[in-house]
Amino acid sequence: MSDRPKPLTAGSGAPPSTETEAEGSLASDSGRPAAAPASRRSRRATLAATSAGVRFGLAAAGSLGLFGLVYWGLVLSRAGQRLENLALMGAQLRGDAAREASLGVLSQVTVLSLALAIIGLVAVAAIRKRPGLGVLVAAVVGGSTALAEILKDVLPRPELVSGPAWILRNDFPSGTATVAAGLGIGALLVAPDRLRWVILPIGALFAAVIGQSTQITGWHRMSGAVGGVLLVIAIASAALVLLDRIGNVQRSPWGRVDRRVRVALLVLPLAALAVAAALIVMLVVFPVLQVPRDADSVFFHTVFELAGFGFTIVAFIGFASLIEPFSLGRSAAPVGGAGDPPADPSPGRRPWRRS
Repeated sequence: MSDRPKPLTAGSGAPPSTETEAEGSLASDSGRPAAAPASRRSRRATLAATSAGVRFGLAAAGSLGLFGLVYWGLVLSRAGQRLENLALMGAQLRGDAAREASLGVLSQVTVLSLALAIIGLVAVAAIRKRPGLGVLVAAVVGGSTALAEILKDVLPRPELVSGPAWILRNDFPSGTATVAAGLGIGALLVAPDRLRWVILPIGALFAAVIGQSTQITGWHRMSGAVGGVLLVIAIASAALVLLDRIGNVQRSPWGRVDRRVRVALLVLPLAALAVAAALIVMLVVFPVLQVPRDADSVFFHTVFELAGFGFTIVAFIGFASLIEPFSLGRSAAPVGGAGDPPADPSPGRRPWRRS
């Protein structure tokens, strides 16, 4: 018998050539079925990478559909007009301190501040060496604001419920709420991937407070504030479809928002929506609340104000989740933008970390 070792062949104990084969060999030796080559996480990442345009397109269509639903349900229906008119009249009963504080917040949203903010967003994109993204974001913010003003004049508001002349004007969508939402969404789009978790709560709270202030002062109804947010998200999502078409959307693990940040941010809208729902239940269970004069106006004003605040934050969280797996404005070849590591680390290697 020869003492020379026999050459290793397939099935004779040869060392596996890949990590996947090693896992399969261990599974077969232990009597368990071999694991699938691709894990759930890798399949999810592949789906996110290959369906960016589809995701953005569906988001644009969904936001536009919700925009139309809000307009139909609260502006074109008798019940919707009645409820929102009651809520708008309730703004007159707010205390002077609350109204003055809200007017002070709204006074910060001017044409000059909007122009300076857009310049700032473009500058951030330029610093990150993504000038095309800056131009796109400027078009989203400016285009949303202009379109909101056009729609306010074009969309009809039939007089289905009588009331004073000032309350019958059309205010859908709110231009002020659109500006605030546009700046918040624009900041999310140009922010370095690693800093999205910081920009998300700032932008969401800014837009929510502005939208709430428009209701407290009696400038707009809830439908106008919510409509402005949906209009911005629809236009931004459509713009991202275009960005993906030219190859400037790449998969990246660096934009993920920590779950703790997301949960903490969800506390506010969920609390606001819970209080609004509880007030609605109280109205149904205890109709005596409707007896005092003007009580229904104050009641619906509070409900709609809280509902609009909560919806705005939830919408921002949804948009952040939409763009979370991607680096925006970057082509397949790294351009060395500031604030972001390489878009897609090599398989099997740990993500790059700064020392």
